[in-house]
Amino acid sequence: MNELVKLTDISKSYPTSSSSKSHLKNMMRILLSHKNVAAVEVLKNINLKIDEGQSLAIIGENGAGKSTLLKIISGVAKASSGTLEVNCSIGALLELGSGFDPEYTGLENLKMSATLAGIKDDFDFKIQKMIEFADIGDYINQPVSTYSSGMVVRLGFAVITQTKPQLLITDEILAVGDENFQLKCLEWVKNYVTSGGTILLVSHSTYHVTQICKQAIWLEHGQIKMSGSSWDVANAYKSSINNKLEEIQCHKVDDTLLGIKDVTLMNLNGEAIKTIRMGETLRTRVILNSPDGKPPGLCMGIVGYDNRPIYGTYSDFTKAQPKHIGNNTYQFTVDIPNLPLLPGQYRIKTHTMTPDQLQLVDTWESEITVTGDSDENGVCRIDFDWNQV
Repeated sequence: MNELVKLTDISKSYPTSSSSKSHLKNMMRILLSHKNVAAVEVLKNINLKIDEGQSLAIIGENGAGKSTLLKIISGVAKASSGTLEVNCSIGALLELGSGFDPEYTGLENLKMSATLAGIKDDFDFKIQKMIEFADIGDYINQPVSTYSSGMVVRLGFAVITQTKPQLLITDEILAVGDENFQLKCLEWVKNYVTSGGTILLVSHSTYHVTQICKQAIWLEHGQIKMSGSSWDVANAYKSSINNKLEEIQCHKVDDTLLGIKDVTLMNLNGEAIKTIRMGETLRTRVILNSPDGKPPGLCMGIVGYDNRPIYGTYSDFTKAQPKHIGNNTYQFTVDIPNLPLLPGQYRIKTHTMTPDQLQLVDTWESEITVTGDSDENGVCRIDFDWNQV
């Protein structure tokens, strides 16, 4: 395998400044001072190799250094120390509008980008393909300065689809734009990777990470905390985030308000779980506070990690009533027998409803990982028979 990018002991520091309003004063102080200027280290001794055909994700919390690392690899920023070797063409989707002239029309920017990328053969054909992918209608002939952020993303991604760089670098680009365009981009990226393309992806969506990339690294405080398969790294990262949320007890309900006090995902033995095998029974226990003493309603749904709805129901639909378990406290227990969800990561969303079932007033999200042996496609198993009729 050809080595496209190699980073050796890459570090990046930025000088600290006391106030954004005194930027010029700080710059003069830095330039004229004979003393060492205080600096914050964003990246610390990063060692990384990217081979041809590799699909690598970078995950981590805000401020971990993900975007800075991408900027260094793409040449937008320079490392403070260390060595960077790049042996390929790079297409980078880092910031909205980067590389576009806001005074030029979308079409003019497409032509300029194609020219800079060295496209000569089938130039007009590829420009037309970009226009079709962007799908922004008559705005293609308007200045980019008039575009919404979503339209700029469409234009940028359209360029990538025809220039097809050896290494594609993208920073949260799949999180911008409308849902249909996101799905179109996701499908293109999957095909790009399947056909041998190389991608370096930054995303907060562990769903996208595991769907697109085979490997991942987890950045924390500017250092690589973990590297390995995208599934293992994403699960470790999510567990860390969940533990932090549990430690700070982020969901507290005022006893004077209608709301959810606790949600527990369980097996039939009453044990709290975060993982379940398909085909088993998933039990969800929801404890609610109702200050007026009236039985509240419950809305419950399942969504995928791309936030696409899979199933939803509510207590009034089935005429289900909660169990009164204490002073103004009620409990719903919902079982999903023979869980039909295919292996993957899902979220169970529960919402408190007012006693008249007309208003949602609180939301709680719980994560569940479904395991099992299945080569089926989609999100759930549906029984069917093959017949020769």
